Amino acid sequence: MDNWKTETDDRELERLFAEARRYPLLSAEQERDIDVSKWRAVDDLCTLFIDSEGGRRYLQDLLARILHEPPEVASFANRDHHFLLRRELVSYLSGGEQAAAVTLLASALSAGDLAAARDTIREMALPASLAVGMAGALARCNQRPVKCRVADALDAWQITAEGRKSSGARYRLEPAQLSALALSLSRFNQARDTLTLHNLRLVYSIAGKARGKGVPYRDLIQEGTLGLIRAAEKFEAAKGYRFSTYCYNWISQAVRRYISDSAALIRYPTHVREQVGKLYRERNALWSSSGEEPSEAALASAAGIDTGKARELRQLRNMAISLDQPRFDDDEESLLDSLPGGPFEDIDAPAESASLQRCLLQEIDHLDPAEKQVVIARWGLHEGPPLTRAEVADKLCVSREWVRQLEKSALDKLSRNSVVRKAASDHGNLSPA
Repeated sequence: MDNWKTETDDRELERLFAEARRYPLLSAEQERDIDVSKWRAVDDLCTLFIDSEGGRRYLQDLLARILHEPPEVASFANRDHHFLLRRELVSYLSGGEQAAAVTLLASALSAGDLAAARDTIREMALPASLAVGMAGALARCNQRPVKCRVADALDAWQITAEGRKSSGARYRLEPAQLSALALSLSRFNQARDTLTLHNLRLVYSIAGKARGKGVPYRDLIQEGTLGLIRAAEKFEAAKGYRFSTYCYNWISQAVRRYISDSAALIRYPTHVREQVGKLYRERNALWSSSGEEPSEAALASAAGIDTGKARELRQLRNMAISLDQPRFDDDEESLLDSLPGGPFEDIDAPAESASLQRCLLQEIDHLDPAEKQVVIARWGLHEGPPLTRAEVADKLCVSREWVRQLEKSALDKLSRNSVVRKAASDHGNLSPA
């Protein structure tokens, strides 16, 4: 069976390689021509948003949401939609580099000053992926199906903000305008796909260097291709460099992140993984030069961190334990077999959790407003899933360290609260019916 699977994978890889060889590398002049066509399509889409009544209405509604109802992760059923929107809109939200331009564009549209609106949207230099996503969402409102992840996220945000999807009649385009929209989208997709297809061999090369790190080669190719597509959307040939130079880092970053997220048993934040990797690179360098294990002080000095931090990072490296490993050397029972509980909750578990939550919410009211927000979001006491520190920081527009300090302060106060301690003790000592 394993041999059959290996042979199947090899044939599939050979088919992919043969497909990539059909697309020769592009010359610098060809890349410039393709890129000019891509950005001309984006400019045409932005112009259509100003010149068409349906496009102006969609743009006005979108700007209003950016100004007054920025996306919050707890409001999205799919968190990926939230993070995708934050990536595309980060410059236009409050505090961003283009926040003032958003206000100017909204004012120009409200005043009916189309000339000023055209100038402003041109100066805003919308990312190609955002402009195409907006056009895709507008096309869907006109009963024209479009496959686009950014359009999916924009639609989800619109439903979240309004409670329902707006009627397509409000954003209706004339037949000629809808045809122009579809043509511009087609030109953009063709230019992006051409840049992607003619550089697939670079993806295979970079993914091949990352083989043997616990992740299947085909998965690395897939993630590297996603990075290549993102690079094709953002590439600007007018800046003077070749596309292969520009996309190399995008592909490498996508592959590295996927390996970090998938290969480890325990997933740590990206910056923590990078610190651990740096620490162990310095450790290997010191060991190679001296022939003995470096001391914590020497290792911390080489890595540029304090001794306590170095000790914590080294401990993290040793925390990954597989639940499938045997409990004892001569025992077939695994660690997973020794864990209590099963796939079903006790009958009274939901009632116990609801009672504990009501008690916590009453006592949390005595905390400072910022501490209350953090505790409610971190433990999922609101109408939504528990949020990570990064997600809470993003929601409150503060740093993760500030969220951590607020969380610690709130937990210290709650741990001294006699009502909370009694409720937690009673909840922990409840036995199954």
